[in-house]
Amino acid sequence: MKKIILSALLGLAIVVSCEKKQEIVTDQNNDIASTEQNVTDDHANHDDHEKSEDHDESVKLELNNGEKWPVNAEMKPYVAETETQLNTYKPADGDYKMLATTLENTNENLVKSCTMTGTPHDNLHAWLAPHMKEIEKLKNAENREEANHIVGELKESMEKYHQHFN
Repeated sequence: MKKIILSALLGLAIVVSCEKKQEIVTDQNNDIASTEQNVTDDHANHDDHEKSEDHDESVKLELNNGEKWPVNAEMKPYVAETETQLNTYKPADGDYKMLATTLENTNENLVKSCTMTGTPHDNLHAWLAPHMKEIEKLKNAENREEANHIVGELKESMEKYHQHFN
């Protein structure tokens, strides 16, 4: 049950962080007349609603008409960091619990750096959701054999990323 709740929370965090635009609220904005503020709030709520509906959870990972999907440049260092973490892990004596923690932290930064929208965003999530589940499985692995199998799955996930994104 904890796994389901944690997975749901992580998924929600991804959706919220990828879809939310950063807003800067200044004191000047607080001085707007209440009618203008209500119009702005209604518009913002409408935009948020549209964005959440635009994110299609049923999207299957696929290419963009035979081409890879573009990924925003801010995310690429975290993808590279994930690969480095996976490739430097030593199956014979590596600390798989520590690997899970570092992968989770890197993944959080990846999610925070996401500014993608639309179909590319949905395809990224079609890759990212299962990838996150594998990280969670690694975190909960009970022995090295299980952990090493999951690390293999994570490496395959990274191969899938490179097949679909650039």
